[in-house]
Amino acid sequence: MTDEDPKLEKLEEELKAARAEFDKDYNPPSKEDENISSGARAGIELVGAILGGGLIGYGLDYYFETSPAFFLGFLILGVITGFYNIYKITMNVGTSVGYKGLKSDSKEAKKSPNYGSEDSS
Repeated sequence: MTDEDPKLEKLEEELKAARAEFDKDYNPPSKEDENISSGARAGIELVGAILGGGLIGYGLDYYFETSPAFFLGFLILGVITGFYNIYKITMNVGTSVGYKGLKSDSKEAKKSPNYGSEDSS
């Protein structure tokens, strides 16, 4: 390979930049990808909370040499925590960082064309 023309190299770089900008503007990530990500996260949160609660309860039962009281109690707490985490994921509550992230965004709903008009008949 010999030296290429600098104009061709410059044109090639400009084309790469234009393609990247085009892809960003006209090929956004699909909603399916976001939904799959949310579903996987919800499943991991549920299983993790249940396993974590069960392991903590089992460890406390082993340490204190008790019957499965701690195991059952922490297992139930793990289930409750897992479902609460799923609720937070589906309602978009507490998933952002900062003060404004504490408030949940309202869901987009279909509104009638007359919504918000000051027409009082």
